[in-house]
Amino acid sequence: MRVAALAGSAIALPALADTLEASAARRALTGKPLFFTADQDATVAELADTIIPTTKTPGAKAAKVNEVIDIILKDCYKADDQQRFVEGLTRTNKLSQDAYGKAFVQLDPTQRIAIVTKLQTEAKDQLAQMNSNKATAKVENSQADLQMPDAKKRYTPFFTMLKDLTLTGYFTSEIGATQALEYVAVPGRYDGCVTLKPGQKAWAI
Repeated sequence: MRVAALAGSAIALPALADTLEASAARRALTGKPLFFTADQDATVAELADTIIPTTKTPGAKAAKVNEVIDIILKDCYKADDQQRFVEGLTRTNKLSQDAYGKAFVQLDPTQRIAIVTKLQTEAKDQLAQMNSNKATAKVENSQADLQMPDAKKRYTPFFTMLKDLTLTGYFTSEIGATQALEYVAVPGRYDGCVTLKPGQKAWAI
């Protein structure tokens, strides 16, 4: 189950599925986000839709990916990761205000792409710096990596979390699985290797 793998949760899969389903029902009942504020929820919706926009198929916003992200962050992520995600949303709006004098949700598509590109570059730089620091530490002390706190070993930048959650939420949604991918509701025998026809969409799993 990709949600469980992504979240790195130690919860047993049936219990995790029940938890996520209960949260989804609660959000559907109230119409309100469970973890985000209303403004944060709107920002996540537009960020996800910038990553997967509407083209020949509906985008992330139409698939309600922001709702999936809200639920997974609440139920599956540790407090440190939740805080990093919220700080990332604050950073997103700061970049938007500094560059265009408006919040991210008020930007036009070209401006949103520019901000998302900036966030992606920052995430790559953060990971590169971490890898460089770890390499240096290994040279100086072969035990340094073992002594590094687990939180730093597993550090994931905001944009990387956002992108992973967006892809997971989209391609496990009804829209993503049935319109962006080829989908068979009741598959027959298992075929380990299937040749795709030119232009054919990948299969949903």
